[in-house]
Amino acid sequence: MKIKNLAIGLCVLGGMYTSAASAEVVQDCVLTGEVIGVSKQADDTMRVRFHKLEDGELASCNLKRRAKRGRVTADITMSGVELPRGSVVTYAFQQTRSQATWELLSADRSVLLSSNN
Repeated sequence: MKIKNLAIGLCVLGGMYTSAASAEVVQDCVLTGEVIGVSKQADDTMRVRFHKLEDGELASCNLKRRAKRGRVTADITMSGVELPRGSVVTYAFQQTRSQATWELLSADRSVLLSSNN
């Protein structure tokens, strides 16, 4: 009986360790860029070209390696926020072993309008 309880206890501890490890942040970035395209289809995604990448507080930003070869672009779900092309945005990006999340930190919608003379 004691061996069975010990085995159950070890399984529970192992499950808790696995879930804690998967919640560990492996990449944490603060990215600033410009909206270069907006899709008006059902998924409402926008394409952003990032030009400034910084490490976050919880981990380093591995996207910096890709940025050295050129600018980093990403397709991000807009989730109810309407941003026109040319808007400057700042996003927090966090990646764990099981998921990646984007959070809009700031948006500057001021877009230069041109006149047709």
